[in-house]
Amino acid sequence: DLDVIKREYPLLYNSARASFSEPSTWPCVVKLEYRSPAPAEVKEHLYLVGKGVTYDTGGITIKIGAAMRGMSRDKLGACGVAGFVLATGLIQERSVDLSCILAFERNSIGPNALLPDEVVVSRAGVRVLINDTDAEGRLVMTDPVAECRERIVAARAQGDSKPAAIYTAATLTGHVIRAYGWYGATVANGPARKGGFDRRLAVSGLAYGDPFENSIMRREDYSLVASKTDREDVYQSNAHPSTQTDRGHQYPAAFIIRASGLDKHSLGAGLEAAIPFVHVDIAGSAEDGVEPGLGLCAITGSPVATFAGAFWSK
Repeated sequence: DLDVIKREYPLLYNSARASFSEPSTWPCVVKLEYRSPAPAEVKEHLYLVGKGVTYDTGGITIKIGAAMRGMSRDKLGACGVAGFVLATGLIQERSVDLSCILAFERNSIGPNALLPDEVVVSRAGVRVLINDTDAEGRLVMTDPVAECRERIVAARAQGDSKPAAIYTAATLTGHVIRAYGWYGATVANGPARKGGFDRRLAVSGLAYGDPFENSIMRREDYSLVASKTDREDVYQSNAHPSTQTDRGHQYPAAFIIRASGLDKHSLGAGLEAAIPFVHVDIAGSAEDGVEPGLGLCAITGSPVATFAGAFWSK
């Protein structure tokens, strides 16, 4: 329902505008819930958000040359999250509850396409200046992250004391491949870093054959996206490819935090208000990096094995 998406997920809605002319390419949001068969044994509630860009042309900031090839794989973050939920249900894991939001769109080109220079207000009420329509992944995930934040706050207000954290999974940047090759990377906020959430994924990935590097956000990541005028609150990105940008896979996490309202749940907000958040960039690990002739690389299933090793009871 486009009216619901416009109201609840305005960044996703505007990113997908060029796809509205054909109903089969409309954006959609898929919600998956899993509850442990043994509620007394639940140790944590995981909120997972997956990027599901079914095809990424780059939008008006169009991908040129051969850069569009393989962009049918830009949905593998959502696929990985769905796979983890399915696997968790199949084994009836007792130690976790899961709430997942998969945000799907086709980043198309058309007369109604999102344009650089537009300002779009996020679900959290944050004014976002668009600089690059090919940086759509952070747009489609930000409002679902805001929804997860709202749900955690509401659950705590009702007396739910189970530890909760938010994870995003996405084939987000080429920069992570430039930095680490065919490995994934985690980028965690302060509460998640302090709690070792990112390290937990690195240890699990190493054990289960899906290694992840732990990247660290710095103050420069937040300052890059911080508005310098009174016309917007945050910049979605710069106007350059991530591969040509210093800290190109770290700073998008800072944008998601700011535009979703998670910046109000940092270490500085205090222990009771803090919400751990880990962004998982699988642009390197989602495929095996081996092109069979003129075909596409094989899909690995990342981060399913890493999540299973990290979150299932042993």
